[in-house]
Amino acid sequence: MAFDLYCKIPFAKISKTNEDIIALAKILGRTPSAVGLKMSNLAHFDPELQARSIKGMSHGSKQDAMIWTEFSNDWEKLSFEAQKL
Repeated sequence: MAFDLYCKIPFAKISKTNEDIIALAKILGRTPSAVGLKMSNLAHFDPELQARSIKGMSHGSKQDAMIWTEFSNDWEKLSFEAQKL
């Protein structure tokens, strides 16, 4: 769900004060900071940001990499799976 939201908002708007992040955090039972951090971890793998010399968080997890690999070329599947959750 965090990756789906990541795809919908600009990187510069990833913040614990972003209303969409706050809403997702409530759904997930997490803090807005935790959701924003997860989105920043995903940004680490984003080639569009890398091309602009934006790195996101420097330590994305193996699971973040797996999620990026699975869904980055299939936005429709990502959105479908996020909506199911």
